[in-house]
Amino acid sequence: MNDESGHTDYHSRDYPVREDMAHQVKVWRFERWGWYTLVLLVLLALLGLFSRGPLSSRDVQASDGKVRVQYEMFHRNGSTNPMQISVIGTPNAMVELELTGALLEGFSIETLQPQPIRVTSAGPGMKMWLQTDAQGLANLYLTLRGDGLGLFRSRITSPGATPVNLDQFIFP
Repeated sequence: MNDESGHTDYHSRDYPVREDMAHQVKVWRFERWGWYTLVLLVLLALLGLFSRGPLSSRDVQASDGKVRVQYEMFHRNGSTNPMQISVIGTPNAMVELELTGALLEGFSIETLQPQPIRVTSAGPGMKMWLQTDAQGLANLYLTLRGDGLGLFRSRITSPGATPVNLDQFIFP
C-alpha cells in the first residue's frame, strides 16, 4: 500500500473538504525540494561559502616561494577578515611589498601589524617596506573590512619575486 496511485488517501475527494490530491502531491514534492535546497545552503554556509571556513580559506604561494598570502576568499560587506602576507628577502634588511589591483577599492585596511617602515602610494595601490628577520622573513598581518560588493582581483608583488594574484568576493 505504498503506491501513491493505489492508496485511498491520495484520491481527490469532496467531503468533508474539497481536495485536489494531484495538485497537493506536486506541492509536497516542491516543498521537499525546497527543504533539500535549504539544507544544502546551510551546509555551504557552515563550510564557509559566505565567509570564514574551509571553502573560503586560501593559502597562495608564488611559484618561486618568495611571497605567500593567507586570506579569506569570501567576505560580507562590513565584516572584517584577516590576511597574512609573508615575504622572503635578504636577512636583516628591508624588503619592498606592493599591493595593487582592486584590493583598496573593495576593502579598508583596519589594522596593519607590524607597522611598515615606510608606506607610499603607488597608483591604485600602495608600496610598503618591511624589516626582515635573521632568516630573511617578513610577515605582515592585515585586518580587512569589506566595503564593496562583487569580485575584486588584486596582486601582491615584491621586486625579484613572482607576483601572487588574489580573487576575493564580497557578499551584501
